[in-house]
Amino acid sequence: MPSKLNYTQVISELQDGKISGLYFAMGSDYYLYRKFLSQFQSAFKSRFGENANLVQRWGVDLKTATDVSNLLGGGGLFSSASLIMLHEIQDAGTGVKTKLAEMLRNLPDDTVVLAHYSISDFRKAKWLTEMKNAAQVIPVTSPEASQLPALVGKMASQRKLNMDEAGIYRLIELSSGELAIIDNELEKISLYLNDTSETIDREIVDRVAGAIENAQVSQFIDAVFNRDRRVATQTLVEIDHQGKQGLPYLVAMLYNCLIQLMALRESPEARKTISQGATSWFFLSKLGSVSKNYSMKELQDATRELAMLDIKFRLGSMDTLSAFTEWVSKVV
Repeated sequence: MPSKLNYTQVISELQDGKISGLYFAMGSDYYLYRKFLSQFQSAFKSRFGENANLVQRWGVDLKTATDVSNLLGGGGLFSSASLIMLHEIQDAGTGVKTKLAEMLRNLPDDTVVLAHYSISDFRKAKWLTEMKNAAQVIPVTSPEASQLPALVGKMASQRKLNMDEAGIYRLIELSSGELAIIDNELEKISLYLNDTSETIDREIVDRVAGAIENAQVSQFIDAVFNRDRRVATQTLVEIDHQGKQGLPYLVAMLYNCLIQLMALRESPEARKTISQGATSWFFLSKLGSVSKNYSMKELQDATRELAMLDIKFRLGSMDTLSAFTEWVSKVV
């Protein structure tokens, strides 16, 4: 049975070049998952070389166990190894989930697999227990509110920024505690300061990170939840006018909200778990009343397309406002 490590320990092992054959990421915090994926792929390439093969599949596309077993043939003639990432595995067919741990127990030496279960573990299932016993489990659940100040302080220190307590709490307030937004705002602050040894207080945070206010973000989220395409599009334009960084921030906000909506669609019991573990407390009160405005398939499709949008935003391969507006027109 693999050793049980926390998120920080797993990241440290990957940075040291230690990589397991099978990982099982559990949780819906997009920032933590994205950070893990970046370190994970870097460690894989360092070990197996640039010609290693990368395969990604989403759970909704995996209908039968054969769909997974066909991916597990090893590196092949022209690649040194295979990295197989199975995102949103909770959306896979029953046969896939039932046999998942069994299929992945005996992987070829040149094959590394990551399976991602993105909703809160609010139900007991045999396949989940078997996967957790077979794999290196990666917790990617949003930290509780009480843990955020210390975490934000650590994130700032990693960028060699000196934030006082008032600055930390103001940044948490402005971002609604979303780690992805906090990380991006810290990057903006580091670029803004001429002297990074300067103490970052509430005034500096307001000056640099205050452009995206919760009221406007909330207006956009409400419009998406209520399927009001006109208001959603208008709000996107307003946020875009504040600066080119505005819209990519919303991706992280939306991603977490959509994950939470899917959890509520799947089971009313999810409400308690979501309220305990999510950092998006600003939006939790709205989730219950709007979760039925979208079908599960609509939410799955919207989440998958949003993840692809985020990748393209970061590569700079498209006009951000046009792409996000197109997403709204298709989803809302």
